[in-house]
Amino acid sequence: MNKLNAIVLALVGAGVTGTAMAQQTQVEQNDIYVGARFGAFAPDSERVAIDNNMLVPVDSGFDTLATGLEVGVMLTKAWEARVYYDYMESDLVPTGTAYGESYGSDILYHFNDLVYGGLGLVSTDIGGIADKAARLTVGHRSFINDHLAWRVEGGVQQGFDEDYTEGFANFGLQWFFGGRNAVTEAKPRPMPAQPTEPTPQPEPQQPVDSDGDGVVDSRDQCANTPATYSVDANGCVMYKNETIREELLVEFDLNSSKVRKDAMEPIAEMAEFMKKHPQLDITIHGHTDTTGEAKYNQWLSERRAKSVADVLVNSYGISASRVKSVGHGESQPKVKENSAADRQENRRIEAELKVVTRVPVEKN
Repeated sequence: MNKLNAIVLALVGAGVTGTAMAQQTQVEQNDIYVGARFGAFAPDSERVAIDNNMLVPVDSGFDTLATGLEVGVMLTKAWEARVYYDYMESDLVPTGTAYGESYGSDILYHFNDLVYGGLGLVSTDIGGIADKAARLTVGHRSFINDHLAWRVEGGVQQGFDEDYTEGFANFGLQWFFGGRNAVTEAKPRPMPAQPTEPTPQPEPQQPVDSDGDGVVDSRDQCANTPATYSVDANGCVMYKNETIREELLVEFDLNSSKVRKDAMEPIAEMAEFMKKHPQLDITIHGHTDTTGEAKYNQWLSERRAKSVADVLVNSYGISASRVKSVGHGESQPKVKENSAADRQENRRIEAELKVVTRVPVEKN
């Protein structure tokens, strides 16, 4: 992927060098162009992709390659509208590759011959996880000749569904035609229409919806969808992202780091959750009440966290590389201590894991 990004940067450098031969061509209203896009995309650090039926983090660096096409029109000399499509290739953490696509539309305003900015809407899908976002763009365009121009852009996009904040940078070549050299020609006068016999029209056929999902068979791309799920305009099941959390809370006896028997069941449940989601690691946080000296309580909290970590590794087969323990002493009480019961609540370990999964959207 780094080699691909190096190629993109080389193209940008070639475009900048081309300014030596650039002309001061002025765009005009109704000018139309088509263009090729080459660039890099930086996913949000929380973005995940589906790989082998598991959710895997996407590399959040500028390592995602995006290449595509765009079409635009100059509404005026300052205002421009365009649509685009990008094919995307991303690295997964720790290894793997996810593919996807991004498409959207922008309204751009040219502040002068050098700089323009714009707002738009974009849909980005990487590894089967899609997110719609608002996109802010800043760019520069220069002409090489009367029809060929190069441009370079950068910006950010803010997601609506998952609150992803992501960056992009790309380089493009644009070919202008249409309104730029359009010449009004005299149109030949049409010949008078000759009377013809009316053509019999066939009887209209009623559209068929075989699976009853509200999308007729001629447009239905996903047959036999479950009746309880919502579908999109193509008749395919709609999905949403859902966060699943697993929490672990274990209390200890006074001045003890020994795991009690009644704590084994919640530890076993956390171990099962980790086996279902092998991409997750856990940190066990140990705590004490304020009884005793702070230095001793720090040592005791570390022992409590380590004892639960050892149960996960030795009793339930969780890899030691996935389990970390840390002690906080008496510095993070769960409740303010006013009684023996309050002190008991503070003698504890805590841990939490969460994962984002895709689930079908149920009909109301």
